[in-house]
Amino acid sequence: MKITNLTADHAALVEFGRRVAETRLARQMTQAQFAEAAGVSKRTIERLEDGASTQSANLVRCLRALHKLEGLDRLLPETPANPIALLERHGKTRQRARPADTPEPATPWTWGDEP
Repeated sequence: MKITNLTADHAALVEFGRRVAETRLARQMTQAQFAEAAGVSKRTIERLEDGASTQSANLVRCLRALHKLEGLDRLLPETPANPIALLERHGKTRQRARPADTPEPATPWTWGDEP
């Protein structure tokens, strides 16, 4: 089953759990061996593979045990740095550029329709 934005949450979790189980079986691991390698309980593995909710820390441990943690980096790649944010990090503030040959106005600007 392909997981899309239209897939219900529960269906996506069930499919994800099925894929975790397939990966575990392809590595010829029992749930108990997988749990030990991930540092979680066997019940956590059962819940994950059944599509039930689990803590994100346990998910990371399980993905690491399956050598699939780098998949998270592909799922949500790091956002490139914003040039303005980089300037602010260096203590510089952004200023509006004014050409060097433009003098400061002598009087405040007005619309011209004031009495």
